[in-house]
Amino acid sequence: MTNATRVELSRALVVAGLILYIPANTLPVMIMTVAGEVEPLTVMGGVQELFDSGLVGVAGVVFVASVMIPFLKLISMSWILLLHGSGEMQRERTTLLRILHQIGTWSMIDIFLLGVLVAVGQLGVLASVQAQAGGLFFAAVLLCSLFAAEFYEGKLIWQPTTA
Repeated sequence: MTNATRVELSRALVVAGLILYIPANTLPVMIMTVAGEVEPLTVMGGVQELFDSGLVGVAGVVFVASVMIPFLKLISMSWILLLHGSGEMQRERTTLLRILHQIGTWSMIDIFLLGVLVAVGQLGVLASVQAQAGGLFFAAVLLCSLFAAEFYEGKLIWQPTTA
């Protein structure tokens, strides 16, 4: 794969991730049924539910991990790609790309936890959890940001573009 192809593929993935970020955060990720009460939950709805239950620390962690980090990853990759080919802030961009690579695989922990919750949250009449479309969009956002960082190699920051 050529360097130009890597850059364009990374750009396309970042744009797709930014577009998918909206339904990922507005559509329900799961539907919880507890004692006959059905409640669809978005990512922010889950954060609010945790906060209202008195689990402020857990709500904060979920907010940072599920809302802020995916968005910041996409914005960071946008910045790296915007400056592609320039000599500006090469060290900072390289460091940021390394950070994105380090946290990249941990992003999927949210989807893993949703899968575990759906699998073990089946308590018959008492309670159940069903995954919803928002979870698929959320997984797609995470994959777009993960692959955008993987396709864009650090060496590309240091190579000037040829016109």
